[in-house]
Amino acid sequence: MPREYPEYAVAAVGAVLIRDGKILLVKRGYPPAVGKWSLPGGVIEAGESLVDAATRELEEETGLRARPLGVVWVLNNVVLDRSGRVKYHYLIVDVLFDSGTVEGALRAGGDALDVSWVDLDEVCARDDVSRTVKKLVRRLRTYGITYIPLDSSDNITQELDTGYVASRGSQA
Repeated sequence: MPREYPEYAVAAVGAVLIRDGKILLVKRGYPPAVGKWSLPGGVIEAGESLVDAATRELEEETGLRARPLGVVWVLNNVVLDRSGRVKYHYLIVDVLFDSGTVEGALRAGGDALDVSWVDLDEVCARDDVSRTVKKLVRRLRTYGITYIPLDSSDNITQELDTGYVASRGSQA
C-alpha cells in the first residue's frame, strides 16, 4: 500500500525515550516532516507486534535498545495536500521505553539523518521539531508520564482448512 495518498490509514509506532529531562529525537530523512526532529519510529510490518515494531525502530534509527513499558499516546495523524486530499494518514501508537535499561551506542541509522537528546523545555519553542512531538510533549507536561502497560503477547491466529481458527497469544 502506498504511503502517499493511501486508501487506508497506515499503522505506525513511535519510540518515546526520556532521560534526565530530555527526549530522544531523530531528524527525519523522508516525508512527511522531512528535516524535522521527530520520534524514532515507522510503520508496523505485517505480523509484527507493537513491542517488536517499536523496539526495532528505536534500534534501527538510534542504535539504542531498551525495555518497552507501554503505550503513552495514540495519534491519528492526517496530512492534507493543497487541494484538501489526504496525502498521508498514519495511526501512530507511541510506546514509552524504560530509560534505566538503555543499551547500545547512540548513532543515526535507518532513515534518520541525525539523532539527539533534546531538552523537554526546548521542544515546543523550536521550529525544527515536528508538530506531533510538540503535541506529545504538551500532553506529557499536562498529565505527566503515564502509560498503559504492554501485554507481551498479541492476538495471533492461524486459519485452518476446517474454518476453525487456532489462537496463539493472550486470550481476551
